[in-house]
Amino acid sequence: MSQKTTVEVYLDFRRFEPDWDFSLTAITDKLEISPTETRKVGEWATPKRRSTITQWQYSTGVIETTNFEMGLQKIVSIFKNKVDIINELKHELGVKTSFCAVTYVYDGRSPGYSLPVEVMKFAVSIDTLIEIDEYVYGFIEDDLDDE
Repeated sequence: MSQKTTVEVYLDFRRFEPDWDFSLTAITDKLEISPTETRKVGEWATPKRRSTITQWQYSTGVIETTNFEMGLQKIVSIFKNKVDIINELKHELGVKTSFCAVTYVYDGRSPGYSLPVEVMKFAVSIDTLIEIDEYVYGFIEDDLDDE
């Protein structure tokens, strides 16, 4: 069974400082959106490791596609009317946002990476970077020696 290229995009609230904590319910209540994943400082992240950060995350989930823009636009469409609330939460809670896209590329089938203007405007409006992580597996090249 061959695997297909996937894209996952998420927006999160976090701060990478030891023991920095904030209210996850405050974010959920103000945004009126339930997170797809959360972590809390001190909670068990794995059976052998406790989380060192608190994080509220909303994700598209893993989507089998090479349409990179579609994942970005899904997140923007959900949060674009909540820019003021996002900025208020960042200020009140002292947290930062992350707008991330993660692709898992199989058999050399990589998405084209472009950022639509609407996506860039959204990132600027909440003062966040757009991060892209790409993991490449099973790249197959044509064997030129067979010709």
